[in-house]
Amino acid sequence: MPTASKERWLDEGLTLLAESGVKAVTIDALSERLGLSKGSFYHHFKGMAGYHAALLDHFEQRETQAFIDLVESLPVHDGAVKLRALIDASVADEVSVAVEPRMRIWASHDEAARSCIARVDAKRLDYLRRQCRAIADTDRADETARLIYLVGVGSMHLVPPIPVPDQVRMCDMLISDLEAAAGRAARRAEGGAS
Repeated sequence: MPTASKERWLDEGLTLLAESGVKAVTIDALSERLGLSKGSFYHHFKGMAGYHAALLDHFEQRETQAFIDLVESLPVHDGAVKLRALIDASVADEVSVAVEPRMRIWASHDEAARSCIARVDAKRLDYLRRQCRAIADTDRADETARLIYLVGVGSMHLVPPIPVPDQVRMCDMLISDLEAAAGRAARRAEGGAS
């Protein structure tokens, strides 16, 4: 009898969650989609509570840490380049885009999901802040980090959602504005140093 890897079960769970919400993520639905028995599911997870806990961890790893690791592996130190690479990577996968609002809906009525989202938000904002501070070490950098995050998270909750290309364009405008502000500050500092 074939079995699927734990990661495959979790990836399929995120896909199903993105498509239909957490209530649709059942052992039967997952088994049917993967063409596997429930025994394969129980080989990896101790029921749905265990699966949900693993799914939240998987979401945090796949939708946050994996993107940070990807960007940090780039041979660049420029905060603006890293921010643009992060944004491009985070919107490249349709499941990544679609799962975000579903996770936040789940978090609205589940404490474990809410804790996961709180960790994810803190980690993402910290990373965005660090990259913005690499461009301009000012309070403006912190505000720009928050605005970039609000564009990414909030855009999917509008009706209709803001299209991904427009989100990317808005984030790029925020990054460009921060770069311009840093350039103006550097020119003022040079002028004052003469």
